[in-house]
Amino acid sequence: MASSYTETYEMGYLFSTAPGERRSRHPFFMHDMILGQPSALHSTLEMCKKEAPDVTSYWSDINKFVLTGCGTSFHAALAGSYMFHSLFHKTEVEAVQSFELKHYYSMLNSRSLVTAFTHTGNTKTTVDAVARASEIGASTLGVTGEKESNIVSHVHKVLVVGDGKELSRAHTKSYTCAVMATFYLSAYYLQTQASHLAAESMLDQISDIPQSVLSTINHEEKSIAKLARDYSQKQQYFFLGSGPNQATALEAALKMKETNFSAAEGMELEQFMHGPWVSLKQGTLVFILAPMGPSHQRSIELLEVCKDLDVDTIAVTNDKHIVDLATHSVFVPDVSEELSPLVYIVPLQLFAYYSAIEKGLNPDMIHYDVEKYWKARNVIFPPGTH
Repeated sequence: MASSYTETYEMGYLFSTAPGERRSRHPFFMHDMILGQPSALHSTLEMCKKEAPDVTSYWSDINKFVLTGCGTSFHAALAGSYMFHSLFHKTEVEAVQSFELKHYYSMLNSRSLVTAFTHTGNTKTTVDAVARASEIGASTLGVTGEKESNIVSHVHKVLVVGDGKELSRAHTKSYTCAVMATFYLSAYYLQTQASHLAAESMLDQISDIPQSVLSTINHEEKSIAKLARDYSQKQQYFFLGSGPNQATALEAALKMKETNFSAAEGMELEQFMHGPWVSLKQGTLVFILAPMGPSHQRSIELLEVCKDLDVDTIAVTNDKHIVDLATHSVFVPDVSEELSPLVYIVPLQLFAYYSAIEKGLNPDMIHYDVEKYWKARNVIFPPGTH
């Protein structure tokens, strides 16, 4: 661990040496954040209803939407881009990682809108990317959990999502709140432009999401804790999803890596079918995100393959017919495929959390309590840049 109070303080309020600010056993802060998501999502929804008219007031002049971020924030951008795609049939939409946007992307113009996701609001790569976008003449919007942060002075408008600080380094509620905000704004904008039945339906469904997340936690947490107990020693984990749940798969794998340092990979479902599936073997656990939608049949086919190869599977789904194919199933409330990332990520967050508990790890710390990792972190992110 860091050897001085100053070094430790720079790790943030969670990691100061003051008594009581770390937890040494379950429930860790990450657990609080996961269980707090229904409330945080409700707060975000109410904020969006208030801010949406102002935030979307100039979108009619936009011909290209670019969503950007790093790490979990990029996964939020990717999930959000699918909602735009499902509703905005005549406008170009793209998710671009912040480093790529800053250094390699050349398709911005004065009619572009760059929406930047950053939990802390201080991720230098993302702040630099929107600064460059502004120089080109693009409009910019920041989505963050911190009102007093660097992103605020670099964007034209900012949305502060959630209901307070993320108290774990393994971000959970800030992810779902950022996705919620993007989903709401895109549906709200289209609904105000004309009579748009799909957007109106989406707005109605979005209002039910906090309750759907609460229901998932209440009904599935105990069974997920048992699954983590049974499967925490697997050699490899795959998380597979299509459409908007490609982002869910990537985010779930990241949470496994951050919290319990597992060999985990998130992939688009069809991409997995073209080569990677041949690496399946006993000792692998495959999560398949299987909402009703275009990829549902492919999910069923992959479950059949895994069953034939004696590979354990966990299906996250709203289809009870899958239960005979998957080794285990996690049932979630019926939500449209477009909105499913907001619900489907929650049991996977819990699985990552309880896997860390089974391994005797603190999921809040993501290895930052080990001195060599903290030193490495300061090479990757010098103080003040993340």
